[in-house]
Amino acid sequence: MNRSIRNITKMGIALAFGLCVNSAFAADACSDAMGHNGGGTQVNRNQTGSINGTPWGYELWADGGSNSMTYYSNGTFSAKWTNSNDFLARVGYRYGDNGPGVDHKTKHYTVDYKYTKNGHGSYGYIGVYGWTVDPQVEYYIVDDWYSQPSENYVGEKFGEITVDGATYTIHAFLRQQEPSKTGTSTFLQIFSIRKQARQCGHIDISAHFNKWDELFTGQQKNLRGSKGGGSATLKFGKVTEVMLMNEAGGNSSGEVDYTYFNMTDDGESSPIEEPDPIDRKPFKGVTATIPGIIEAENFDEGNEGDSYGGTNTPGDAEVDKDYRGKDYYVGIVEGGTGKAVGYTAADEWLEYTVEVAKDGEYDIEANVSNGSGAGKLNLSIDGKSLASLSFTGTENDWNTYELSTGKATLTAGKHTLRITIANANTNVDYVKFTLPGEEIIVNPGPDDSGTTAIAQLIRMNNIARTVQVFDMQGKFLGKVEIAAGTSVNEAIAAKFQKSGIYMVKDLLGIKKVRVINR
Repeated sequence: MNRSIRNITKMGIALAFGLCVNSAFAADACSDAMGHNGGGTQVNRNQTGSINGTPWGYELWADGGSNSMTYYSNGTFSAKWTNSNDFLARVGYRYGDNGPGVDHKTKHYTVDYKYTKNGHGSYGYIGVYGWTVDPQVEYYIVDDWYSQPSENYVGEKFGEITVDGATYTIHAFLRQQEPSKTGTSTFLQIFSIRKQARQCGHIDISAHFNKWDELFTGQQKNLRGSKGGGSATLKFGKVTEVMLMNEAGGNSSGEVDYTYFNMTDDGESSPIEEPDPIDRKPFKGVTATIPGIIEAENFDEGNEGDSYGGTNTPGDAEVDKDYRGKDYYVGIVEGGTGKAVGYTAADEWLEYTVEVAKDGEYDIEANVSNGSGAGKLNLSIDGKSLASLSFTGTENDWNTYELSTGKATLTAGKHTLRITIANANTNVDYVKFTLPGEEIIVNPGPDDSGTTAIAQLIRMNNIARTVQVFDMQGKFLGKVEIAAGTSVNEAIAAKFQKSGIYMVKDLLGIKKVRVINR
């Protein structure tokens, strides 16, 4: 991706413990050798303490199971656990659970690390971890996991940061009357989650802290939470710990071995990368038309937050990265009648510049799939609510699509249509708008030259033409001559004498036609 780079500061190099620790380019944890230093000290119960001769501390905490952690004088550590409900092993800066905390702006935290792991867990985060006070916040910078993080547990997406060679999505979640550093309490969780997992590298920890400060400025907001959700103050506080951590839970067993550890509170800033601006316009210059079919994958061109937002597509997802190009973070998959939007997050939204032919009450039909269960699409136009389309779900099957229907009154002219996906993991193929009694043709594709006028689309059933007809599996059935004044449905019914859904192709594109043979 072509990006501009900002925030390059502090090019000085300092030494600590015989290692160059504060240049992102001075050490390569993925290839440099370190290994464990000394015989190591083993811990077999919940315990915190200091690592002699270093500024760092260690912590082992577990809920059930058989667990152990071994830490070494250079900060490296290993751990093993069996049948644990929740297991955490970590090393880094500890300033006291009940202390005033440290203003992170007075420090610059970085860490270089390398580890190997095996095991399983229904959840688990590997990366940087800690707590703040004023307010109390539990935070994670997640570089790897035992199970792909879900918005059900990390909460709504608030933004992104691209740093240290990767993009992280930023989320907030409300823990309600759950165990914390002060006992049972309600507190905010903040997550930065790398889009593609890794097991070694450099993390500019303070870059994430500063981004959180930018996004969470003390406003009140309703959040998804551990007990349904509620209102929370969005603010990052003063840090009481900054630690490299392995967490695994849900009857988890496994082991981890950190053979490289290099953390400093006087590190060098990594470049913060931002996307080049993309002019907002219809996809490939083709305005979608209503009546017509709005292909979900053909949302307007523009930067995230402008033409689309709220995405959380995993970096390793099996998506078509070429269809929209590398500047977009929406998952495009094969599905439905061709391509669809997939790997969606709850509240992900997409916008389309549309031209409505004439005033009227339109029938709406969306082709969707969600193997996770029931959900809905929320449609708005020019910022005003338009319709909510519910669906039942497709029972662990994302290859089967279902139709969700509704109605809405539209006025003629150019508008901005927004589709908001209320439920995560919903695939959206298209949304179709029709006026009762009028036939439509699918909107021109992005590779068609020019823009076809609405009036031409509506009048097509008054023009003699030849179309190609296919079944829903793509098998060619034959050509059908359509006389002027005859609808496509009537011509197909007369030709094939069989009710069903057919795919019809002509010069303007492809559409689905439902035929009832009486």
